[in-house]
Amino acid sequence: KAHGHGICTGPKGQGEYSGSWSHGFEVLGVYTWPSGNTYQGTWAQGKRHGIGMESKGKWVYKGEWTHGFKGRYGVRECTGNGAKYEGTWSNGLQDGYGTETYSDGGTYQGQWVGGMRQGYGVRQSVPYGMAAVIRSPLRTSINSLRSEHTNGTALHPDSSPAVAGSPAVSRGGFVLMAHSDAEILKSKKKGIFRRSLLSGLKLRKSESKSSLASQRSKQSSFRSEAGMSTVSSTASDINSTISLGEGEAELSVIEDDIDATTTEIYVGEWKNDKRSGFGVSQRSDGLKYEGEWANNKRHGYGCMTFPDGTKEEGKYKQNILVSGKRKNLIPLRASKIREKVDRAIEAAERAATIAKQKAEIAASR
Repeated sequence: KAHGHGICTGPKGQGEYSGSWSHGFEVLGVYTWPSGNTYQGTWAQGKRHGIGMESKGKWVYKGEWTHGFKGRYGVRECTGNGAKYEGTWSNGLQDGYGTETYSDGGTYQGQWVGGMRQGYGVRQSVPYGMAAVIRSPLRTSINSLRSEHTNGTALHPDSSPAVAGSPAVSRGGFVLMAHSDAEILKSKKKGIFRRSLLSGLKLRKSESKSSLASQRSKQSSFRSEAGMSTVSSTASDINSTISLGEGEAELSVIEDDIDATTTEIYVGEWKNDKRSGFGVSQRSDGLKYEGEWANNKRHGYGCMTFPDGTKEEGKYKQNILVSGKRKNLIPLRASKIREKVDRAIEAAERAATIAKQKAEIAASR
């Protein structure tokens, strides 16, 4: 049996371990895989155990190992873009308490279960102008450390790089919107209908040149319809802050003119890597939501406060207020809704307090 110092190479000269041995097992040394990945550290019973550093592609893990898996404590970071996780692990996945820093500089501090944000935690964005641009992400964390299997293959790519202004574009750490998805879609449809109507009228105007009378009648018809269209388009623009471009690709789902310096923070409950449960989200421009969440959306009872101080409260479904009204327009219809909203706000504030405590624990790990 191998004992003392030595070098062992794999089949066909691929892969190598160099270091010390004890009764046939590696004890302390460097293992290099055929792929070029390396591990430098201690071993026990043929498995990585104790303290060591793993380099796998662009990712480097430094910390403790238990029977071949990362943990209990360690730091994993990307050498290219600054993405990093520092905290506790279990069976090779983030578990317990930890801090994740994303490639754009945003952070999450709090609880983890099985490699996902779950429990209570705080997500802090960077200024909007610096936040990573993402399109329809499978996961909401940017360049997440959870995006790879232990062998380095992609598990859940978080996002594909996107151009701001393209459909379904959002920014890392930003989920609050002053208007619901339905309102944005409605205003989009108005703009598309308006453009198609006007282009149709222009075609109709030039279709026939058979007689001066018919031309005049069509021109007057066009003027009256175009005039009506202009009135309706002005009204729709007043009701919506979305900017409508000339082409479909220029329609942006980001309906707010968010200042580049604006930041957003969420403090509360998480489930399966998303804001779910009770929590408080607030932007530095004054937009705030306190209440229930599901899958990163306002869902359940809660209260929305707008930058101008006005509020809306009631029951939400997928970001849309389905019962209750804005305070400055119509009072809530039923006292039962009022009570449920109050309870939801209290629960959200409690969750926020707990989340801050968990974030402090995570930061101290």
